[in-house]
Amino acid sequence: MSEYAITDAAIDAVTANTARALLRLQAETASRALAELLVMRYQSLNAEQKVTFFRVLLDEFGADRTAVDEAIKAYQDDPTESNTVALAEAADSNRLTLFRALNTAAGGIKVLLDMRTELLARRRTHPELAPVERDLMYLLNSWFNRGFLRLEQLDWQTPAHILESLIRYEAVHEIRGWDDLRRRLAPDRRSFGFFHPALPDEPIIFVEVALVKGLAESIQDVIDAPTPETMPSDVDTAIFYSITNCQTGLRGISFGSFLIKQVTERLSAELPQLTTFSTLSPIPGFSAWLLEHHGGIDTTDRHKMESICAEYLVGERRRGLPLDPVARFHLRNGACVERINWMGDTSDKGMGESHGLLVNYLYSGQDLADNHDALTLDGVVTASPNVLGLVGTSVPSSQYRVRGPARH
Repeated sequence: MSEYAITDAAIDAVTANTARALLRLQAETASRALAELLVMRYQSLNAEQKVTFFRVLLDEFGADRTAVDEAIKAYQDDPTESNTVALAEAADSNRLTLFRALNTAAGGIKVLLDMRTELLARRRTHPELAPVERDLMYLLNSWFNRGFLRLEQLDWQTPAHILESLIRYEAVHEIRGWDDLRRRLAPDRRSFGFFHPALPDEPIIFVEVALVKGLAESIQDVIDAPTPETMPSDVDTAIFYSITNCQTGLRGISFGSFLIKQVTERLSAELPQLTTFSTLSPIPGFSAWLLEHHGGIDTTDRHKMESICAEYLVGERRRGLPLDPVARFHLRNGACVERINWMGDTSDKGMGESHGLLVNYLYSGQDLADNHDALTLDGVVTASPNVLGLVGTSVPSSQYRVRGPARH
């Protein structure tokens, strides 16, 4: 065995021993120091060492089997509410206790987010580690609930390190340096982010909004529009053109719908002249689906492409919900499919994802709860007459409905 391998093994053992000691001494004053030591040692691990550490958490930090068996017997003998609670407590793994102790350390929450990020990346190669990931998900879902989130508007006065994080995290439409960012923070633009006390200097999620007249149909027109010195007097529409989740470790914990609702309320109060709230959204699954189901189509034929895209958005399902992930998100929020935009995104990313097509999901003027219920209870997508006019006979009429007249 090489000297490097011995060193790796020693690091693995020391990190695992620190975790064991932290669990053993969790109620003592030394636990905070041990938690910070574990943070430091975890951060020194390479990718394979992290997998070894996760296996230790899986094998050694589960629930106490004896305590679980005793709690099960007690419940079977006397199925009272108190025995039900006792059984639930006994079934909790020791990993939860360890993670709670780790969260008390400076930098602990960042390490826990990194752990879940690593575990998510290994779902397919190491499926046996799923219980460790689920325990983290359970705690993070509690710690990052909506009640702890703080909505902040981001502008040119926001600290530079936070603005840098916008450039770093933006996942929908790349921010091409500081000049591009300045344009996105101009008088006719708004950016908002959710912040959490545990991560005060990094947004959890942020949204970018363009204030325009009428529905925007091209991201190029939004991003590259001339910068006005003041807010134009004729704006009547807020276009949500980018929503970015910044923390991979929080994947699966929903913040987006709450963010849209909060921002809509904030903008309505600030700018009463706004009558329309809509997105200008990518269709990330369209190109792959098109290749699989319509491989020979002429992708330069606008009418055919728009018609097939309408069929994809309105008719394609996975487990009863829209196949496209962005459509699934907005339609579950109660929006409707309002318009499909030809060559709405001519960037390499846009052409690769959807052959340049973008879609407007309309929020304002809709009965959001009714749209949501129609989709989640009956599998029915709500769309505008224009979009449904493009839908072919391959989609049964029972899968969609026309939205009512827009109400302001």
